[in-house]
Amino acid sequence: MKFGKKALAIFLAALFLMSTCAAAAFGLAAGVTQSTDPIALNDPLEAFSRLPSFGTELASPSAKGFPEDIIVVNSNHIQGVARYGAYTIISVSGDSSISSTGYFFFFSDQKLLGGFPSPEGLGTHTGAVSVAGDYLACSTGTTLFYDLSPLKSGNLPSATPVLQVGGVGSTIAIADYNGAPALYAFGGDNLKVLSLPLSGASTITELPFADQSQPSEYDGTGQWGTLNAWTSDNDALVADTAGNLWFFSLNSKLTLNNAISDLIGENGMNYEDVALLYKIDLSSGTATLTGPLATKKLEPYDSYLFALGSHFRFAASVQVFDADNFAIVSTPSLPGNLFLDAVNGTAKNVLDLVRPNTLCVNAYTTRPVGEKAPPSFLNIESRGFLNWLYQLLYRFLSIVNLEGVLGKLGIKI
Repeated sequence: MKFGKKALAIFLAALFLMSTCAAAAFGLAAGVTQSTDPIALNDPLEAFSRLPSFGTELASPSAKGFPEDIIVVNSNHIQGVARYGAYTIISVSGDSSISSTGYFFFFSDQKLLGGFPSPEGLGTHTGAVSVAGDYLACSTGTTLFYDLSPLKSGNLPSATPVLQVGGVGSTIAIADYNGAPALYAFGGDNLKVLSLPLSGASTITELPFADQSQPSEYDGTGQWGTLNAWTSDNDALVADTAGNLWFFSLNSKLTLNNAISDLIGENGMNYEDVALLYKIDLSSGTATLTGPLATKKLEPYDSYLFALGSHFRFAASVQVFDADNFAIVSTPSLPGNLFLDAVNGTAKNVLDLVRPNTLCVNAYTTRPVGEKAPPSFLNIESRGFLNWLYQLLYRFLSIVNLEGVLGKLGIKI
């Protein structure tokens, strides 16, 4: 007997149906808006300690109209996600067989507003995106900066970057520099300051940089697709009210070997996610990176979908709500149910009836200081029924050689 793709598709369809009903019953989905003014956190380390370990659904806008033909399953996927007010922005790498560019798409909390390609001649790999104030940054080797302010009126930003420059990182935040707001861009081994407003005439200053961070068991490598290896997939910068920057490293590890690898193109069937928090001290006029000062393993609300859930491997960033609260947001590999095209057309049609093509945004949102919500509500919000079921199944798969057991029963996976 063979446990094939059709049976797997039916199983996934059943999970989606159950999760949709559970979410409706408990009111888990919520749209969150914020001011687009840059906001500094009072105490990022304390706020980080208030992050729950399990995510919730922040937004789920319709992806109707998303050009499905730009994605080739197992070849390209969502690279970055960021929030700007009530809008979700994603970057998608292009597939070289059908495109010479990458893409940017803009969703309100209800629907797809539209999108545009990255500039010609820069390759297909649009990387992670980062938002600070009214600016979006994305690296394609060259860093592109876009003005997002047209979104305030419901219009798409211009497809022409306000600044296109090499040697500048795309992980950005706005903080004070010599008495005026400036845009900081972190490139991993340097920190640069760009004068505002951004334009071709913006000055770029490189700060003396010292990396005094310590090794961590969660340190990421570039070995994507390697089983049980942490990879550095996404990151973010935020400012604090003392005038320093804080760096989030959002890493993933591929786990559980030899299952559904034909769907995701890698060796395992699930990802673990971890957030690491570092400080960049600017008080002496130099930039000194220390940490990690805190780490936390996190699981998305759709963790029961294993590698198809909203993991840091695909897209993740940080959104600050106010001086005390922020969220880490993430998305699945693909918008809507595109991945099921590779499984079975019938399964995709079933899922589209239950949950029409959407872009899911997972969030780990800090609990506001002094919140008096009953613990039972917080537990429901953080972990639905399928999360609990998933935990039992995940622990079982972690300790049992399922493939060996099924093989003895004549079942091949």
